[in-house]
Amino acid sequence: MTQFRPSGSKPSMFARPLLAAIAMLAVGSVAQAGDSIRCGSRIVSVEARAADILAACGAPDFRDVYSYPGPASASEIADSEQWTYNFGRNQLLQVLKLRNGRLVDIQTDGYGFPPDSSRSCASNDIVDGLSKYRLIASCGEPLTRRTIGYVNALKPRYQRRHGGFTTSRGHYPVEVFREEWVYNFGSNRFLRVVTIEDGVVSSVENGERGFNPR
Repeated sequence: MTQFRPSGSKPSMFARPLLAAIAMLAVGSVAQAGDSIRCGSRIVSVEARAADILAACGAPDFRDVYSYPGPASASEIADSEQWTYNFGRNQLLQVLKLRNGRLVDIQTDGYGFPPDSSRSCASNDIVDGLSKYRLIASCGEPLTRRTIGYVNALKPRYQRRHGGFTTSRGHYPVEVFREEWVYNFGSNRFLRVVTIEDGVVSSVENGERGFNPR
């Protein structure tokens, strides 16, 4: 289950020519943001309760629940959730991961964006590394979505070499929450089959030819 903050305005997007570049930048910048974040005059640290986060930062701009069918109402906290806060173009998106109602991890996902930009999305704008929040903000809801659930996957283990080069050195097993979304871009384009793992696009493939909605 995913939820945008009920603010009456649609989530925004980046200008389309920059979307792929920003997605790649976000992949490189997604890292530990420390064990706390500041919301106004208040600080939220790892181990804080979900209620403490809401009291300090308000409702998240995007709430992603890694369970199915998910909580019955907004006041129920699932075993595993991910909250994204968008503080605007001059600050990094803050991604808070919760387990059993407690904050366990804080990451960033590139710079935020204003809430009222016009939405535009092309087939090739959906790229690996794009977060689910950015995907919905730019392309809207998919034609269909399927929850696969927790699966075992292999992730590349990167090593930073002398001179600033980063190379892959084997893989390590990890459990991820996997979903499959399908987007339709009309009869002149193929359907785009998007695999999402832990809230981030992990692969994009072509499906059958799309169609024009009636």
